[in-house]
Amino acid sequence: MKQLTAKIKTFHKERGLSTWMIFYLLVYLVLVIKFVTFQELDNNFLFGVYSIAVSVFILSRFALAYLYDPKGILTDENYEPTVSFGIPVKNEEDNVRETILRIAQSDYPRDKFDIIAVNDGSTDNSLEEMRAAKAIASGYGVKVKIINWKVNRGKREGMAEAVRQSTSDIIVFVDSDSFVERDAARAFVKYFSDPRVAAVAGHAYVANADVNTLTKMQAVRYYVAFKAYKAAEALFGSVTCCSGCSSAYRREYVLQVLEPWLYQKFMGVRCTYGDDRSLTNFLLKKGYKTIFAPEAIAHTIVPETMKQFLRQQLRWKKSWVRESLKAGGFMWKRNPLMALSFYLGIFLTLMAPVVVARAMIWYPYATGRFPFYYIIGIFLMALIYGLYYFLHTKDRNWVYGIIFTTFYTLILMWQLPYAIATIRDPKWGTR
Repeated sequence: MKQLTAKIKTFHKERGLSTWMIFYLLVYLVLVIKFVTFQELDNNFLFGVYSIAVSVFILSRFALAYLYDPKGILTDENYEPTVSFGIPVKNEEDNVRETILRIAQSDYPRDKFDIIAVNDGSTDNSLEEMRAAKAIASGYGVKVKIINWKVNRGKREGMAEAVRQSTSDIIVFVDSDSFVERDAARAFVKYFSDPRVAAVAGHAYVANADVNTLTKMQAVRYYVAFKAYKAAEALFGSVTCCSGCSSAYRREYVLQVLEPWLYQKFMGVRCTYGDDRSLTNFLLKKGYKTIFAPEAIAHTIVPETMKQFLRQQLRWKKSWVRESLKAGGFMWKRNPLMALSFYLGIFLTLMAPVVVARAMIWYPYATGRFPFYYIIGIFLMALIYGLYYFLHTKDRNWVYGIIFTTFYTLILMWQLPYAIATIRDPKWGTR
């Protein structure tokens, strides 16, 4: 039996090694193809440089994420500050009870944490579900405070109210359709033993991943976005968006920026979306650190229909444009490598629609040649994306990473020009 177990372990080890070898081979092929495409681009220097830069940029996320070691960050496992969980709620009757009860079952001292849930003008049975959850949580010895607004004021107002109502050291914001694991509070607070840390982003997984192709695509995307992109930024203490699924903040520092954040305006219009990225930006501008805690896990519900998904993505793109412009005014003050990566990321993203249009439309029309190398390059990058997910999860759904990356590059990216054109529209989009 021991020999069989040893053989199985050896097999999996060799299989993992083989996958990593394929991964690095693909990286090499991508870089080779990008250099070859210099000729296909008719020696156009700008587009040639872009072709190589975008691949190096994406691959560097994986390399920097590998270097990020949370264990090397100043933490104190015995640090136990008081904690409030803030939950803004709007029409979440199907999920909010579980959201509250998952928090109530946290393995954190009962006298050191509470829950503040803000019903933001829900028109369904969310309030009844919140009250039912409160009654159950009281049996666990957990205090739940419910604030009921009859008229919708917006998520940012709900978050701000939770901050005001709290008296705790740390406030953890959790979306009303997200479910934290029992040890999330402990996983978050240890990072705040460092007084320079203002916010800590948790790791979000997709709770409804197996519903359809769209949710499976998002499951891969969420994992890579946190595991690679947020980890790469955390290496420099500069996570640019502590996501709403589950992120923790030092309440004292949030109070310093609460009013300007709450009443933020852009192009004369009050900001009503991108609340989490915006709050992160306000704290980064103050010079504080923002960290990623991969062990602070939450499971979130993602859109299951293409219409809802596209509206969500449009809103996210609008907030990305707005907050990138804002961060551009101070990111140069942070780590030079982080600053370079940040500004390069903005340039590459904004240029992407132009480059894709040139490669897929203008080039074939002008030369009569099919953009073979460009298509192969996209496929190989998508394959690398999917393999990265597989290497860390061993999940067979890794192929949906290929589908998502291709879908994003050829279709979803075209939302960006529209997002810029409609950036002053304050509508939430998915409510």
